[in-house]
Amino acid sequence: MTSEGFDRDAARAAPDVSFEELVALMPDEIRDAFPPDRWQLEKLWALDLKVEPVEIADLVWMFDLPLWQLNGERFKVTPNQVAETPMNFRAHYERVMNADLDFPINLVAYRGRLVVLDGIHRLLKAHFLRRRWIEATIATATQLQACAP
Repeated sequence: MTSEGFDRDAARAAPDVSFEELVALMPDEIRDAFPPDRWQLEKLWALDLKVEPVEIADLVWMFDLPLWQLNGERFKVTPNQVAETPMNFRAHYERVMNADLDFPINLVAYRGRLVVLDGIHRLLKAHFLRRRWIEATIATATQLQACAP
């Protein structure tokens, strides 16, 4: 997992940290939700994975995780907070509403459930639009390990 895998633009606004420092900053709920592997987003995108529909209801559990930064501080905002009070989190809300649903989200199967590695803003937009399904790729743990730096 890398900071890239959470929120590329928001991570740019937060101070650069090493992978070890990033993991140390993570709340337990984030650390428990994601595979412990270090990976690169560009390598994830480059995997030859089938795009398939995934039911949004299977992914909404992630909306309770503090995945996004606020004022340069990582892991402070949940997608549900943005959904409930969008004007309090304008940058994230705008990013959600500008998200391009033509691109699939990227998932990994981990601990018996699907985890969003890239595409939380797209997922939240699809949820706002009351869609039942979203196009996604699903990597295995082995495939994710192949995305190491």
